Amino acid sequence: MPQNNVKPAAHAAQFLRVLVFWDLVVYGLAYISPLGPFSTWGFARALSGGAAPLAYALSAVALFFTAISYATMAREVSGSGSAFGYARAAMGDTVGFLTGWMVLLDYLLLPALMYVMFAIGMSLVAPAVPRWLWILIMAGYNIGVNWFGIKTSARFNFATLLAQFIILFLVLGWVLYAMQAHHVPAFTAGAWWGPQSSGQGVLAATSLCLMAYLGFDAITTLTGEVRPEQRHLVGRAVLITLAAIATLAVVQVWIFADLAAGLEFKDLATATYEALEARVDPALAQIVVLASSLTLAFSITPTMVIAVSRVLHAMARCHQMPSFLAHLHPRYGVPDRAILFSGALSIAVAALFADAFDALTSMVNFGAILAFIAVNASVIAFYRVKRGSTQLIVHLVLPIVGIAILLLVLSQMNMIGLAVGGAWLLTGVVVAAVLRARGTHLSSVETG
Repeated sequence: MPQNNVKPAAHAAQFLRVLVFWDLVVYGLAYISPLGPFSTWGFARALSGGAAPLAYALSAVALFFTAISYATMAREVSGSGSAFGYARAAMGDTVGFLTGWMVLLDYLLLPALMYVMFAIGMSLVAPAVPRWLWILIMAGYNIGVNWFGIKTSARFNFATLLAQFIILFLVLGWVLYAMQAHHVPAFTAGAWWGPQSSGQGVLAATSLCLMAYLGFDAITTLTGEVRPEQRHLVGRAVLITLAAIATLAVVQVWIFADLAAGLEFKDLATATYEALEARVDPALAQIVVLASSLTLAFSITPTMVIAVSRVLHAMARCHQMPSFLAHLHPRYGVPDRAILFSGALSIAVAALFADAFDALTSMVNFGAILAFIAVNASVIAFYRVKRGSTQLIVHLVLPIVGIAILLLVLSQMNMIGLAVGGAWLLTGVVVAAVLRARGTHLSSVETG
């Protein structure tokens, strides 16, 4: 029987169990974003020596091992804590707490990162408006979208995801038409390996591209809000989302790589726009800059707020965060106080790093990688150690491969990210020790 980590008392507000399989897929796609490679493929192209599509494909294959572990654990642990719940069920309360603590580093910083990106983009459009005001506007929008229930949020996710697909297919269609008109070959083998490509360069680019898929795991934070008869499909939603977003990423990067063949970029972060301006139409480049900035801001950040509020709520229910965060809105069934609390923290971080975008970026991914490692380890501990499973491939080999790949990714992370992530982990260890010393044991018993 699945272990349910959310057992509210009869008098308490409950999560509204209204989501179905396709709500989860839409949520995952909106979180990761089909437009994500617009801002990252230039870096992958430079690192790989012109083999960006290969790097994106390899990174998706690499993460599939971890996605399988998420799907495996989702069948057994049905609460809304995601990696936190899986590690807690498999390896105990302390490991669960530390896993949730590391997830929060990723989930709390990602909205702040999106706020800063939005503020930077809008400051180019309206330089007289201070960046902190754009940050407040974006944060207020996110709180509003998520306040009126998960089904309302799901409708917003669908609308904004549809807008992303419209932008993506219009851009790719325009590009392919221009390439055909100017006799520029598309979908060439040379985009996958060029004269300057090397195994070491592709490995470095693959590690970078892994970050482009972060967020597929956030689907499992919604397990407690899925219809009971659909709950067994959570793991399938994780795998399908990763496969779909990877296919879209590889195809669009392949097209852009051929479009930009022989082109030198002034700024790797604006590779898409420079290629469109130079090889297609300057007007298209300007349209894409504004449209993608607005769409990403209004699409991705609400899904991130959903994820962090659910993890905070789940940890509070298990006495591992302040108890006031366990409160659910009596009408809308959302963790209202967790939404407000996480929103305030993200605003503070965004305001602090409004002029230090690079530093904030380097901090985001450490927590996610540690949580992924914990989920892979949870499969081994839960099935092999606790249950003595004889399914060696799914319950031992695949998680070990996933852990090895993630450790390789960590080895490629810059020193700022490692230092901040290590400090956050050490802080979590100290917090756990203090809680135990005060008699606040990291209990398996949940609040009502």
